[in-house]
Amino acid sequence: MLILSILIFKINAITNLIAFIIGCFHFKYFSKELKIVFYFVAFGFATELFTRFYKLFLSQNTNLIGYFYFPIAFLIMGIFFLMVLKSFIKPVYILSLIISFEVFSVVSFLLTNDLVKFPTLTGSIGAIILFLFSVAVFTKIMAEAKITKLSQEPLVWINSAILFYYTGNFIYYVLINRAMNYSMEFAILVAKFFSFLNILFYFIIAVGFWKAKKVHP
Repeated sequence: MLILSILIFKINAITNLIAFIIGCFHFKYFSKELKIVFYFVAFGFATELFTRFYKLFLSQNTNLIGYFYFPIAFLIMGIFFLMVLKSFIKPVYILSLIISFEVFSVVSFLLTNDLVKFPTLTGSIGAIILFLFSVAVFTKIMAEAKITKLSQEPLVWINSAILFYYTGNFIYYVLINRAMNYSMEFAILVAKFFSFLNILFYFIIAVGFWKAKKVHP
């Protein structure tokens, strides 16, 4: 079990890098929407590097980083969905949700009394909103019926990754603080769940980036 845990955490550490590298090489084939997703991946990669630096030189508790990561990551994804859904949902509705979440994130940060705890409420609400956006994208795809081969469409892969990831993220955000208070073994199990989720997310994103070259050779 220990070897498996180490393997999962190591694979998790490089999956983001792989998606980032593929994105760099295929960037010229990306639509405007895919470029936004690449910026999300690049931000995630930069955050991962900073987190490792933070753990090495500042503190092993990295929960504080979440208070800054979530609003920025949500904003990037929100822009992606705004671009994809603008012909399906009135942009003012999407913008309202994005702005409301950003304001909530700032207020939550300013009012919290314990920055060492993971920002589960912020993460959970953000995950639910992005999940609903991804469902809306699939609804749009089915309603328009313009895509003949779903498996060859980068947007389908990207949106599938988002759907799976934020569904799992909601579960993770609900469990993480409770897991730390319950037992170390359970906390490690939750961490492995998130690592596996992260691996799956960036792997599917990488496939979506790769597909972009086939769609626009």
